[in-house]
Amino acid sequence: MFKNFILLLFMLWHPEVFAQTEQTLMSNESNYVLTKNSKVRLQSNDFFGYFTRVQGRISTNDSSQVTCFDLVIDVNSLTFNMEGMAQHAKSADFFDAGNYPTITFFGKDMVLTDSTTSVDGMMRAKGVEIEKNIPFTVLFMPKNVVKLEAAFSIKRSDFGIGDIDVVSDEVLVFAELLAKKK
Repeated sequence: MFKNFILLLFMLWHPEVFAQTEQTLMSNESNYVLTKNSKVRLQSNDFFGYFTRVQGRISTNDSSQVTCFDLVIDVNSLTFNMEGMAQHAKSADFFDAGNYPTITFFGKDMVLTDSTTSVDGMMRAKGVEIEKNIPFTVLFMPKNVVKLEAAFSIKRSDFGIGDIDVVSDEVLVFAELLAKKK
């Protein structure tokens, strides 16, 4: 309940985020809301960690194809494998969680080929927006749950997150998103 209140406050203070998440569903679409079991993991040659507070939604059509997905990641939920590293990563030197408390991804176009499914969208971290294509797989589970898994890489330097030579610039991102039908 408190998390939802905080997200609502964030959306009211940042109307551009609220406007981007307010897309009208077609009458043949189903809407799923991410559960608290969703997480996003980071991994490089130097570290691994994960964000535990991930919110958003997944929409599907009658053919069980994902038509969009949007994410809002709470930077302050970041934990790492090394003691003290998460606190430093949240500082102005890296994520600057005080000024940029969220990382967002708003998918806009699904790309379906014979071998892959991916989404084109805008990723925003530390005030920098970059168009990103994210490949994913989706699994429909019992009890109206959808599981979406994605694996891709980013460069910290593209978003101005930390100095390039401090730790690995390339970071692998693994998202495991569980969503319940609304």
